[in-house]
Amino acid sequence: MKVKSQAESAVSEGSSMPSPSLSLPGKIGTLAGTAPSQREAHHNSFQQSSLGIEPDGEWRSTSKLVALFGNLTPYADSQQVPSAYKPIPNKTFMADSDREGFNNMRMCWEEAVCYAYLTRRTYRIPALLERSDKRVQLTLLKQLGRPLNMFSYYDERSFKMVIPSMLASDPLPVPDDIFQPEHSFLADPPENFSQSNLVYTERTRSLGQYAGDKHLVPHEDYVRLIQSALRIRWDLLQRAADRLEEYGLEPGKYVCLHRRRGDFDAFYWKTTVPGMLSNDKVVNHVAPAIKGQTVLVLTDLYDSDFLDKLVSVAGAARVVCWANKTVTGFDKAFSPQLDMLSAVPAAKFFASPLSTFSWGILRWRVQAGSHKIGSPLNFIYKTAPYTPDGGFNSPGAPGTWLLAWQSSLLQGSPKDS
Repeated sequence: MKVKSQAESAVSEGSSMPSPSLSLPGKIGTLAGTAPSQREAHHNSFQQSSLGIEPDGEWRSTSKLVALFGNLTPYADSQQVPSAYKPIPNKTFMADSDREGFNNMRMCWEEAVCYAYLTRRTYRIPALLERSDKRVQLTLLKQLGRPLNMFSYYDERSFKMVIPSMLASDPLPVPDDIFQPEHSFLADPPENFSQSNLVYTERTRSLGQYAGDKHLVPHEDYVRLIQSALRIRWDLLQRAADRLEEYGLEPGKYVCLHRRRGDFDAFYWKTTVPGMLSNDKVVNHVAPAIKGQTVLVLTDLYDSDFLDKLVSVAGAARVVCWANKTVTGFDKAFSPQLDMLSAVPAAKFFASPLSTFSWGILRWRVQAGSHKIGSPLNFIYKTAPYTPDGGFNSPGAPGTWLLAWQSSLLQGSPKDS
C-alpha cells in the first residue's frame, strides 16, 4: 500500500501549498536576471565568440561573465526571484554531503534539494564532512575561518531566493522531533515520514543522478529547479574567465577534452574498455573533431606523448594543458571547479565515460547554454549503443538523463585486444 506523502496530506487537508509545477525565473537556455534585450545580446555574444559587450548600468562589471557562462551566473543584485515552493511549516529535510570530491557532493546536494522540493520541506544546508574536498577545507577553513558548505562554490543569495532553506547549524523549529531513516531516501522516501525533521546521514544519503531518478518526474521540472537554484559564485567565474584569457581560449573557438587517468587507468579502463588506455586509439577517435582546432585537455596526468599526438597525428592547431603547472592558494583549492568552468564555453566537449567530473561539465554546459538540447554527446572513446528504447543522446532532454548515464557505462562496448 502506498503511504500518503506529507505533501499529499497537506493538499487534502486544505493547505495553501502550491501545485507541483515550478514557478521559477527564466527558462532553460535563457539568461535569467537580465532584461530581454540584454539576454539576447549576451546569447548572441556567446554565439559570436565576443567578449566585448558592455551594457550600461549594473551589468557593466559582469557582462563578460554572463556572456561566457550564461545561466551559471548568479542573479543580478537588483533582481528578486520568487521561491520555488511554499514549505510546510515546521518540516525540514537534510541529507549529509558526500565525503569525497566536489562532484560527488554536487550530486548529493542536487538530489537532496529535489526531495526537499518534492515533500515541501525546508532544506537544511549541510556542512562539508571532515574528509570532503580537502583542498577547499585547508584554504577556506584554516586560512579564512569561513564556514564550509555548498556556498563555498555556489552563490548563496541566488540559492536562498529559490529554495526555502536554513543552515544545518540553525535552531530547529521543533527540536525534539528528529528522525533518521534507516535507508537512503531512494529506498525510504521522505514523503513516507511525518516527523518534523528528517535527517539522512552519510550512510543513508543518496548519491545519484537526480534527473534520472524515477521519483523525480517530470524530469525537466527538476532540471529547471536545480538550474534556477545552483548558480556559481562570481569569484569562481572570474577566476575561470581569467584563466581562459591567460591561455588565449576564446569562447566557441576551441574544443575541450576531459581524459580522466589515475584511478580510471588503474581500474575502470582495464575492466571495461582497455582501448581507453591507448593514446593512439583515443587520438584517432577524436581526430575528426579536432583537426585544425585549438584543443584544451583537462586531465589529472600530464602525458606529453598524448598531447604531442593530438597535433602530429590528429592535426590539432594548438593544444593547451595546464596539468603540469603548479598552482597555489585559491587556484589550487578550486582547481576542479576552474577546470570544469573552463570547459563550459568550448565549442564542443568530449567526456570521459563514467566520470562524475565529465558529467558535471555536461550539466553546466547545458545550464550555461553552450550545449543545446538535441546536440550529440561526445566521448573520448567509443561507447555502448545509445538509448535502446528510443531516447536521443542529449543531456537535459526530457526523460533522457538516465539513458545518457547508462550509455556511459559502456555496456556492450567491444572489448579491445
